[in-house]
Amino acid sequence: MTNKNSTTGAQGVSEALVRLGVTHIFGMDTPEPLYIDLDQSIRAITIHDERAGAVMADAFARTSGRVGVCGAIRGPGATNLLSGLAEAYNSSTPVLALVNDVATANLDRNPIQGIDHVRLFEQVTKWGRRVDTSERTADYVVHAMRVATTGRPGPVLLAFPDSALTNGPVNPVQITEPAAYPRVRVSADPALIKVAAQQIESASRPIMIAGGGLHLSQGYEALQALAERRQIPVATTPLGKGAIAEIHPLAAGVVGAYTAGPGARGWIANQAVREADLVVLVGTKTDSIATNDWTIPAVGQQIIHIDIDPLELGRTYPALEIAADAKLALDQLVQSIAPRTKPCAWTRELQSKISDWQANFEALEMNSETIDPRLIYRSLNALLGEDDIVTTDASYSSAWGMDLLRYKKAGRKFLAPRGFAGLGWGVPAAIGAKFAKPEAAVFCVTGDGGFGYVAMEMETAARYDVPICVIVLNNGILGFQRHYEIHRFGKTIETSFTAVNYADLARTLNCDGIRVTTPAEFEAALQKSRGLRRPLLIDVVTPPDARPPISTFAYAPVDARH
Repeated sequence: MTNKNSTTGAQGVSEALVRLGVTHIFGMDTPEPLYIDLDQSIRAITIHDERAGAVMADAFARTSGRVGVCGAIRGPGATNLLSGLAEAYNSSTPVLALVNDVATANLDRNPIQGIDHVRLFEQVTKWGRRVDTSERTADYVVHAMRVATTGRPGPVLLAFPDSALTNGPVNPVQITEPAAYPRVRVSADPALIKVAAQQIESASRPIMIAGGGLHLSQGYEALQALAERRQIPVATTPLGKGAIAEIHPLAAGVVGAYTAGPGARGWIANQAVREADLVVLVGTKTDSIATNDWTIPAVGQQIIHIDIDPLELGRTYPALEIAADAKLALDQLVQSIAPRTKPCAWTRELQSKISDWQANFEALEMNSETIDPRLIYRSLNALLGEDDIVTTDASYSSAWGMDLLRYKKAGRKFLAPRGFAGLGWGVPAAIGAKFAKPEAAVFCVTGDGGFGYVAMEMETAARYDVPICVIVLNNGILGFQRHYEIHRFGKTIETSFTAVNYADLARTLNCDGIRVTTPAEFEAALQKSRGLRRPLLIDVVTPPDARPPISTFAYAPVDARH
């Protein structure tokens, strides 16, 4: 498709966004010339903080398979975007950030809010440019989208002085397809596939670990086909959760530091990786959380590593390095490898351990007077449909979620900030996900600490009629911070909040709110999440000593002193 000569740069940007398939932009009504001329098919969502807008764009992209778009004013608005884009960068999510900039004539003259935005965002974007001429505005939008969606996806930045958007004309731009990902797929070297197939056939205890790159390539069928062809267990990283249906007999659970403690389902998966004689890594950058500080797998184990980004291959583990799109590489392996008719004794033993764990979890007796956070996830498992979405915040809410939630169908339906691990992510992520998939029920589980960052975005959800269900784990403390300080130093300093009724706050923000203190009250409140027509917040009073079995606390109990 070719766009006509637009009158102004803003009209050129708007038309390019439309032709690239953009339907939403999250921001604060800036860059102003763009918003004034924004095509009516693009819905502008005004938020309370630019970081929340970046998170909404991130979650929109993860859920929809298209690029999320956010906007910000120069200077302080741009700096507010930073941590939101840092999460997108570390989780390889394609987001386009549009920022207005100072006039070209005022560069290096100390203009208000003047800052070099491209340099500011260098460490949290794949690519960025300041665009000074109206002729190139649409052209740069098209190229930015290309960068965001090719290779390892990620966020990109364009900064426009007002003159570039208010002046014209604009060069016609060729646009051949919407900005979806993966945009370009690359097959693996057949010689390396042959070696990998031989290694897998020779292994007696192979296991696969799928990361977020499997979601990016949408290689669900290929992953399951390879697993079933050789009867190989499949674990996932936190960002890879959902790469295989978690009720599948070969699904091993989520590995890493946040599921490494005794009692976790992930502890079984972690142990299986330690015992494996071959580990096949698919679409993971082997970060510290996913590998429990690079011990799962251990350096020295036999490893095959498949990733679209060659720079990630061999970064932390010596391996057979295969640079390729995850889906295509897995398809090639399926075609190159001999089938195995039934799982080996080691795999059957692993399946038995997981089955026993699940039965124990379902039968777990809960205190009838207090709400164990594990109950929340067990109840969500019973309620969730195949395509429903759960977002969480950083810290405990995501740790419990990645270990306890079981998705019945493969797909990216568990969204957590495991790339950069910033608090205040869950609520705006739920809003962005709901805009992307309005037909899905969307739940957010967040702690009271994380919710405090973004409570006003509940008003955003109400204003735009976004019917999400937010579950606040209200334990009155910064849980991880408190428990870590006691674990490490024997005492804690300032980690407690005053008592707050978040249900009352939700009602003030034009949402529905329910406060619960017992399991029976929680179950009744959760049933009201079915068929929501407006946002609902369930304020769940939880005990302050409850914590998931993460590796940090695996071998030393938390001291009760405070």
